Amino acid sequence: MKKVLPFIIFATAATTATAASRGAPRFDAVTSIGDVLQFMIPVSAMAYSVAIDDWQGVGQLGLTAGSTMATTYALKYTVREERPYQEEDTKGHTFPSGHTALAFSGAGYWQMRYGWYVGAPMYAAAAFVGYSRTYARMHNWLDVAAASAIGIGFNYLFTTPYIPKGTQISVSPTDGGAMLRFNSQF
Repeated sequence: MKKVLPFIIFATAATTATAASRGAPRFDAVTSIGDVLQFMIPVSAMAYSVAIDDWQGVGQLGLTAGSTMATTYALKYTVREERPYQEEDTKGHTFPSGHTALAFSGAGYWQMRYGWYVGAPMYAAAAFVGYSRTYARMHNWLDVAAASAIGIGFNYLFTTPYIPKGTQISVSPTDGGAMLRFNSQF
């Protein structure tokens, strides 16, 4: 059940939020789904971490997402690149993509904390967010690529693999090598 729980949480949240956002007249389905997924990926990660009492993971996700967004907005206001489709109220705040940075921050957390089993589909969802931003002509591919690197990069700094409670891993030296010992309580 624990292996299926992340997908259930993510699917439920994404379906509910996507259905609620469909009424926006100026967006089509691709853009609306991308807008929703940017939040659903990290929110589902937090919900799963809380559900399994992984409070260390919640803290790591907070550090990762916070650092990602702080860096993203510092770059937006420093670089001041124009959007591919320029509107008066959006001048100079395109590099990097905030939607994509947040999505990849969550996807990177899923993968680095809980493994590729759940990380791969989350990376696919984050890639869709990046695609939706270029599709909507709000960003170019450089904006999206930089944002994904920022989101994933902070996970390398702050996220460690999840080790369930009652599990111990130790290394002991032996003649000519080392012994890796793994203990788990049930």
